[in-house]
Amino acid sequence: MPVASGVVLEDYGKGVLSKRFATGLMRQFREAGLPVVVDPKNTVAPYRGAALVKPNLREAEALSGVAIRGPGDLAVAASRLRRRIGGGDIVVTKGADGMTIFEGDGDGVDVPTVVREVFDVQGAGDTTVAALALSLRAGARLLEAAVIANAAAGVVVGKVGTATASIGEVRELLPRAIAAAQERA
Repeated sequence: MPVASGVVLEDYGKGVLSKRFATGLMRQFREAGLPVVVDPKNTVAPYRGAALVKPNLREAEALSGVAIRGPGDLAVAASRLRRRIGGGDIVVTKGADGMTIFEGDGDGVDVPTVVREVFDVQGAGDTTVAALALSLRAGARLLEAAVIANAAAGVVVGKVGTATASIGEVRELLPRAIAAAQERA
């Protein structure tokens, strides 16, 4: 019986996840059949085989080499990232503009977020990737996971300093996150 049902790798670009180490981890996770969600900083090369990669907009631009000036550029950047990781899904976070999800070979789907007063964005990306991974492992579709992640990140940015989002806080904000996502349609 596996101890884990998935893995989240947060690469802060500080040297802990060196290319060699990350490549070795990815090989072990593939062999164990564990899906990997990655929040990359400087490279996606070691994360080939990841189920999902979640850069922010600035990182997506740097990692793909595509200057992102609009939705078409974002789609090109996501496509390039998808090829580099071997076909996984891409979620690009865009701060107050929510995120755009690229599932399989599909077009990008914008997932707006709840407009909130922001006190501190520290930890929002970490919260987003954790909520995405947990939601997906619990059986959510990527769009559902993105809405939940938007709610969780919305809780965190509404607090000062490094903060967490409790289940109750996410549940409280979730109806507004769902409404924001439905407005895109």
